[in-house]
Amino acid sequence: MKKNFFLIALLAGLKITFAQAGNVGINTTTPANTLTVNGNASVGSSYSNIPAPADGLIIEGKTGIGTSNPLNMLHVQADADISQPLASNIVARFDPVGGADYNKEASIIVNGGRTILGYSVAGNKYAFLRGNQATDIRLQVSDANANLLSDTFVISAASGNTGFVGLNTANPQARLDVRGNIKALAGTGTQTGAVWNGTSNFTGFEAFTTASGDAWVGIQRSGTGAPLHISKSVGSTDGSMIIFGINGLGIGSIMHSATGILYSTTSDMRLKENIRPSQFGLSTLKKIGIYDYNYKADEKKALSTGVLAQELYKIYPQAVTPGGDDEKVNPWQVDYSRLIPVLIKSAQELQAEYEQLEAQIKKLENKI
Repeated sequence: MKKNFFLIALLAGLKITFAQAGNVGINTTTPANTLTVNGNASVGSSYSNIPAPADGLIIEGKTGIGTSNPLNMLHVQADADISQPLASNIVARFDPVGGADYNKEASIIVNGGRTILGYSVAGNKYAFLRGNQATDIRLQVSDANANLLSDTFVISAASGNTGFVGLNTANPQARLDVRGNIKALAGTGTQTGAVWNGTSNFTGFEAFTTASGDAWVGIQRSGTGAPLHISKSVGSTDGSMIIFGINGLGIGSIMHSATGILYSTTSDMRLKENIRPSQFGLSTLKKIGIYDYNYKADEKKALSTGVLAQELYKIYPQAVTPGGDDEKVNPWQVDYSRLIPVLIKSAQELQAEYEQLEAQIKKLENKI
């Protein structure tokens, strides 16, 4: 017992240093290692401060392993870079019962639910694993001052959304909730150009969002097939393929029947007001110029027939979407379907003129 008292007094002050080779034993006369503890033992700031441990070794205060200036209750510092197949520069290692069995589960618990994994990113950022009072598990990034950055990977365990996964959001509202851009490209390296206009150096898919809340989707494909495939299962005879809406109001759709595709624009009279006969008819139609041409970008110089957007805008602007200064980025565009009402009105006017002329001819025939 005197030997144990002497060793404990020697180790008091929280600093355990072995300046020379040799083994030290507590409650044992045959130490197997540098420090061997059998049964109960304590090392504290003073002998009278030592509690009555249930078993093992209790050390009060800051303890350093590999460092003479511990900064925390337990400060472990490597004295050499030791690498193994699964990790490099290992500082500390915890194995389950049985030793280095990679197939056996093992856990490290840190009270408070937060653990900094310590992987340095950009010199001053660290992976941060956080359990938030049994509502979720988060993998975040913190800076050197433990300030959490906004990027977040969350697996939720909260009631009502258990199993929801969030990227860049701490409160996922779906099985997969992504706040930010989504990109899937068929290539490696740095992307240049954009999939929206077919200038990307890699074909692929992008869903893009902005801080202001805007969003759009782009698909680019280099193969002969269409970039976007929309289908219904076998046995579907009718229904919507695409629905267009603004602020909760459906404005059109692409539907299918058993034999083809139907392109529909909302035209419910209950949604309209200030209804009156149109002023656009045959007189408007006669002003519209029809031309033959080919597009400059078309290497085959294929013949096309149609209108000129800028010219049509002066006659019937309802069918024209004005463009910007750069015709390659924001060209003027024409919706030819918007000309159908003018064609119908023109046909009605021609029919009325025909019926009027036919009536006049009958009158002349009767006189003759």
